[in-house]
Amino acid sequence: MHITMSKTLSLALLFVMIGPLALLPVMGQQAQRVAIDIAHYEIDVDISPQSNKLSAITDVTFKPLSDTRNVTFELNGSLVVESVERVIPPPPQPESTPAAAPIPTPARGRAPKPPVTAIKVPVRTFQTLSFVQDRVGMTGLGPIVRVDLGENFAAGSEVIVRFKYSGILVDAQGGPLLTKRLAFIGPEEGYLQYAARWFPFNEYAADKATGRIRVGLPNDVKLATGGAEPPSLKDGKHEIVHTKAGLIGNIAYGKFDERNLSFGDIKVDVFTRGMNEPIVNEIAEVIGRAYEFYVAEFGEPMTGRRISVVQTDEEGLDFYTGPGIIFMANRFFDQNREFAAERLQREVAYQWWMHTVGLKSFDDAVISQGLAEYSAILFREKGASDARIESLRRELLEKSLTFEQNASLARAPATLDDQSTAYQYVMFGKGPMVFSLLRETMGSDKFKTFLRTLITRYRGQNLSLVDFENYASEAHGSPLRYFFARWVEGTGVPEFRADYDIIRTRVGKFVTRGTVRQNYDNLRLPVDLLLRAEGDGATKLMTVNIEDASADFYFETDGRPLEVIVDPTFKLLRTSDELRISSVARRGIEQLKEGNLAQAQIQLEEALKLDRSNGWVYYHLGLLHLQQRNYDLAIDNFKTITQGIKKNARPPWIHVWAWIKLGNAYDAKGDRTRAIDSYKKAEELGDEYDGARAAIEKFLATPFDPRIQN
Repeated sequence: MHITMSKTLSLALLFVMIGPLALLPVMGQQAQRVAIDIAHYEIDVDISPQSNKLSAITDVTFKPLSDTRNVTFELNGSLVVESVERVIPPPPQPESTPAAAPIPTPARGRAPKPPVTAIKVPVRTFQTLSFVQDRVGMTGLGPIVRVDLGENFAAGSEVIVRFKYSGILVDAQGGPLLTKRLAFIGPEEGYLQYAARWFPFNEYAADKATGRIRVGLPNDVKLATGGAEPPSLKDGKHEIVHTKAGLIGNIAYGKFDERNLSFGDIKVDVFTRGMNEPIVNEIAEVIGRAYEFYVAEFGEPMTGRRISVVQTDEEGLDFYTGPGIIFMANRFFDQNREFAAERLQREVAYQWWMHTVGLKSFDDAVISQGLAEYSAILFREKGASDARIESLRRELLEKSLTFEQNASLARAPATLDDQSTAYQYVMFGKGPMVFSLLRETMGSDKFKTFLRTLITRYRGQNLSLVDFENYASEAHGSPLRYFFARWVEGTGVPEFRADYDIIRTRVGKFVTRGTVRQNYDNLRLPVDLLLRAEGDGATKLMTVNIEDASADFYFETDGRPLEVIVDPTFKLLRTSDELRISSVARRGIEQLKEGNLAQAQIQLEEALKLDRSNGWVYYHLGLLHLQQRNYDLAIDNFKTITQGIKKNARPPWIHVWAWIKLGNAYDAKGDRTRAIDSYKKAEELGDEYDGARAAIEKFLATPFDPRIQN
């Protein structure tokens, strides 16, 4: 996730300066900072919970990518740099053997004593450097430290710089977000996340490094980290060693209850503030199942098969993931469980699509964020019914359309705040939808092989969108420039229509001949067409390939054709009158899933203004009122669907679930007779979508109770 730096400190804190100003260029020139590549960190940090203080000495080993005297690092604005030094390694020692000293003649009866030679151990030396610290981020780079190295260094030279700094970390001030803290030192618990910039680093999400972190903590708290191996205790400090380059520096401490669980050979360590065993087991199972699926699909992640889950507070992000560790806000441990499970599936996928294959720049974020959500959706589709898969795809399409015009996938990281609703929908809606579309274009088997070999080829390396496109074209066997220009670099989606004629043949059959058209040039896509005809279950499915703007089709049926449906299972990124309304409703549905009922109601009522006959909107308004315990309004909304014609319901499963939820509303009011009647009406439909039959049997046996989770 990209974290845009905020300017929250007062101007009085703008500069901390050491050394003569004449040695440093003006701050306005810092936007053109020299690129560097950080290779390794040695971090020695002491955490003082009672005083909310962090104190650290950090050695940064890096190479400038061009000749330079000045380098710039990002650092949290709440941390004050006390000194910066260049670490000068000792000169290499000559390998020549010194001449042997003459051995004196011993006195009679005594053995000669060997000569005593003083061994001179080479030591490092330190050179004090001048620096400027901007704790506000006036240059647009965020809070930074600009260092004068004292002399020019050629590109590729290895340089080691030591920073000594400290500060109070209690709120979002100084961090990258205005209202969410990513670093916190509290008396009972705390956490330090990579994105908080709590140690000097470069090029967010792209510049990976190895490292050793030594953490000093009071004895009465536990330390939680991520990685293949847990930390060790050495010389009174917890030592975390990262031998593989990554986005390191994610730790938490607290008086945790710790559970070490296994799901197959996946190790899941859960750190909570009070053990709720059923929820902890559920979290471990969600993570374990997703991990197993991704290993089978993509191969082994670089981070190994051990992952930690840490319960954090409500002041930070809902979820944050580092190599082998997931931070999860407190409320997801006891509510919004379905939402939490879906998010965990995405967070686990980052172990492949961020921490195994990295990014060359955050501008390439769709590779990480889009593929992580694509992987999670692929996992949800495994073993699901056709109706469930269709529902998942429709949901994804609605998300894709909601803010599609705001920015392209390629431009979203640069033009949208990554914490904004628009960014979330573009990246996690349109992103996975485009990867699904690429799967349809390349073919499922070829695309699956492509992703697996992508992990192998770029393992431990960083990837750009250009690299991704080139390798996809290579795997496809022909250039995919047209695809990436339309779907990744552009905005706008096509609208399809089917024009056709129906002819009765001499032998009594019906021929439907026509053309499917869309409104963009140079569009190349496989398009599914479904013909519905008279007669029970009389449908025919075919796929045509659009090579520019249209494609012809031909059906022959026994029954009279009723309609031709373009893309019946929502595989394509497209729009229509119905989808335009549904995409407005989708904002409300997502707010409802997250428990934001007031915002959900506003969005759903806006969608209803566009189409007063939309059962999809009425159903979710019914769910909302049921959660609000406004049972009469819930009943009114569900009845709008149950009193309609089942074959006209969109999606089809909405009819059976409207009857079930209508029964729930009657049960909540204490009207058991009408509740049972509703459940039996649902049973008569014979629709088993998403466990409908099991739900009916459950509520026929035991009334729905709104005071408990059912």
